[in-house]
Amino acid sequence: FMKKILGIIILGFILSSCGPRVDVINLSTVEPDVLAKASKLQIFKLDNAQPKPEIDQYIGELTAYSCKHLTWDPPASKGDALKQLKIKAVRAGANGVIDITFDSRGTDTFGTNCWESVQASGTAVVFK
Repeated sequence: FMKKILGIIILGFILSSCGPRVDVINLSTVEPDVLAKASKLQIFKLDNAQPKPEIDQYIGELTAYSCKHLTWDPPASKGDALKQLKIKAVRAGANGVIDITFDSRGTDTFGTNCWESVQASGTAVVFK
């Protein structure tokens, strides 16, 4: 009997922690001008040997997530995490992001509250 109650309490705790515990932007609510600027944002991965334009200003480190929260949500992806990162960069006043890295995780109910997640991180900058 106690095992059943404990199981119900744990299940209730898991189900009651609604939503991801990371900042995930609802892309359908993003302003069209921000989406347009984000699509033109220059990006450079950490291992990218391509020469970067001259940097005028470092804005700061940013992190964004793609999260499969509910079982029927689409899978978390690098592409979605990168879109999230670009939108955050534009909102911070950047026109580029350098040194982008990705980190993928499987079931992480108690950390991000996502079945799976992809984290994109980078430094937001203003190129000259």
